[in-house]
Amino acid sequence: MNGTDVLVVDDDISVCRILHQMLSGEQYKVQTSQSVADALGAIEKNSFDAYVMDYKLPDGSGFDVAERIRSTGSEAPIILISGYDRSAVALRAEKFRISDFLEKPFSREIICNAVKKAIGSPKGAPELSPGDSPDSPVAPSEPTRMRFWPRWAKRPPS
Repeated sequence: MNGTDVLVVDDDISVCRILHQMLSGEQYKVQTSQSVADALGAIEKNSFDAYVMDYKLPDGSGFDVAERIRSTGSEAPIILISGYDRSAVALRAEKFRISDFLEKPFSREIICNAVKKAIGSPKGAPELSPGDSPDSPVAPSEPTRMRFWPRWAKRPPS
């Protein structure tokens, strides 16, 4: 995984520090941002292999960042983290092909496993063959949606 770039976006500096330490320990190259504006600036300057971002940010939401990421054509996995219930973000999460949703607090094992699953194979190696994803013209987006939505199906309807 050496050389895999991850952008962490959370307005809580201690969460950024903890995630930086956890993911750096797994050999990811981690950059942190504390706002939508900072994250958008980082995205303009660098390309990232994965994103871990908070839902609620002081100048918007993680979906504002996700929208920019997807508008550039990037299919990089996006993991949303939040203290809010996932049902509050379900429709927008599907729209932006969010790979996973983690409720705070979470353990080192949970975040590291989520990033490993989201990134999958090393840079440049496809996760699925095109025939494995008949509903999607871009194969890499399908596995991320499949990992995210089955968890929703387990929740009772509200």
